[in-house]
Amino acid sequence: MVRKLKHAVRAYFSVLNMSPTASRIATRLETDPRQDRETPRWIHAALFIITCATTTLAGAQARPTLIESILSGLPFSITIMTILTAHEMGHYLAARRFGVSATLPYFIPFPTMIGTMGAVIKIKSPILDKRALLYIGAMGPLIGFILSLAAVISGLMVSSIAPLPEAGSGEVMVFGDSLLFKALTRLIHGEIPAGYDIYLSPYAWAGWIGFLVTSLNLMPLGQLDGSHILYALIGRRQLYFGWAVFAGLIALAFIWPGWIVWVLMALFFLMIGHPPLPESAPLSPGERLIGWCCVAIFFLTFIPVPVDIL
Repeated sequence: MVRKLKHAVRAYFSVLNMSPTASRIATRLETDPRQDRETPRWIHAALFIITCATTTLAGAQARPTLIESILSGLPFSITIMTILTAHEMGHYLAARRFGVSATLPYFIPFPTMIGTMGAVIKIKSPILDKRALLYIGAMGPLIGFILSLAAVISGLMVSSIAPLPEAGSGEVMVFGDSLLFKALTRLIHGEIPAGYDIYLSPYAWAGWIGFLVTSLNLMPLGQLDGSHILYALIGRRQLYFGWAVFAGLIALAFIWPGWIVWVLMALFFLMIGHPPLPESAPLSPGERLIGWCCVAIFFLTFIPVPVDIL
């Protein structure tokens, strides 16, 4: 909790463009030599196992026996847990590569239709180099996106087209499409007739969630991966894009109220601007390409209205 407060203080100074003195105070807070106690590894393992169980139950379908019902949830669980694990391990291994202290992933089990609220790692030491910031920010979304893309393509091939229930029945949730998901659906299934929709297989459903998680993480707001990447690319000008996305989320909240949660998170936790970094060596052309590919992935996977009820 103390370290989260330190990060928030520094981000707050960055957003308000306060004096250099205030920024130095924030930097001293964040670089306090006292380290958080290590979390026992059994806690990470236990959260992983519990999340495997909750995602299996979330993916389970009605079958003649309990065992068959549980086994029916494994395709979804294995796929989504693979995507989430690869995403977080991408961050973790990149942090280790650049000597940045980070925890193993914390998986968050949650008894919903997805079975989890995702996973996070905790960065325990400052990131003071743009190359490190780029790789730590980009490796999670890139790896997660590649696996999600594979899951979507293979899953769409075994998904079915069926009639929608009558409007106003409240019987089914319809999930929105990102640009990429819509293009892949049309490529694989062609034009879907009016009054019909695609009913996703467990693999495609897990891939859809993977796209959503990727796009949310790639928003260029203070503490998110997208902000790390954009700051590494363009420096303090990231703040302008952060405010633009924040204004966009406010506008989208009038269409889909779920974005209100993200607006509040941006104000009180994520912040808008990225904490300032000292000057460092410029990125290579290949590294800049990685960063801009992540920006493109954000636009391709973003879903303005993730879910609607018919």
